Amino acid sequence: MARSLSESDVADFRERLCETAASLFVERGPAQFNMRELASRLGVSAMTPYRYFKDKNEILCAVRARAFRRFADRLEIAHATEGPQLLKSAAMGRAYVKFALEEQTSYRLMFDLAQPAGETVPELEREERRARTLMTSHVHMLVKEGVLEGDADQIARLLWAALHGVIALHLGRRLQNVALDRLLAETMRVIANAYRPVQAPPTPDIPAIHDWPTIP
Repeated sequence: MARSLSESDVADFRERLCETAASLFVERGPAQFNMRELASRLGVSAMTPYRYFKDKNEILCAVRARAFRRFADRLEIAHATEGPQLLKSAAMGRAYVKFALEEQTSYRLMFDLAQPAGETVPELEREERRARTLMTSHVHMLVKEGVLEGDADQIARLLWAALHGVIALHLGRRLQNVALDRLLAETMRVIANAYRPVQAPPTPDIPAIHDWPTIP
C-alpha cells in the first residue's frame, strides 16, 4: 500500500516541481515545455505532475508568481532600510541587481516570459503588482522630497528600463570587458542628473543613488 503524503510532503514536492519547472521553462520556453520531460527530470511517472497542477500554463503561473514573490520580498527588505530616502533607493537598486544575478532563472521568468494572452491569474497579478509598486514607490518619494523633479511614474519606468537593459546585456554576455558596477553607476548618474531640480547643480557623484558594490 502506498504511503499517504503529509502536507509537508506535498509542499516539499510542489517546491521541487516548481524549481525544476522554472529551469525547464527558461531552457525550452513555454511552447517547448513538456510535462513528460518535467516528470522525467523529477524521477516520477508522467502523470504525477498532473496531481499537483492542471497543465503547464498553471505551472507557469505558479513559478512566475513565486519568482515575483521572492523579488518583492527582497525589495521590501531593502525599502525598510533606515535613514533618508536616498539610502532606501540605493538599497533597493542594489537589491534589484543582486536578485537578478543570484536568481537568474527567476529574473528571466518574470521579465522574459509571459502568460498566454487573455489569461488572468489573481496570485500572479498580486505578486507582480506588489513588485512593480515597490519599484516605483521610492521614486515617488524622491520626487516628493525634491531630490528628483518630473513625472515620478515616467522616471521610475525609465530607471527600470535602463537597469533591466544593462542587466539583460550582462546576463547575455554582451558586455565583455565592461565592469558591470561602473556601467550601472554611470547609468544611474546620468538619469539622476537628467531629473535633478533645475536650481540644483549637476553632480558627478551621488553615492546614495548609485554606489553599487563590485559585481562579478
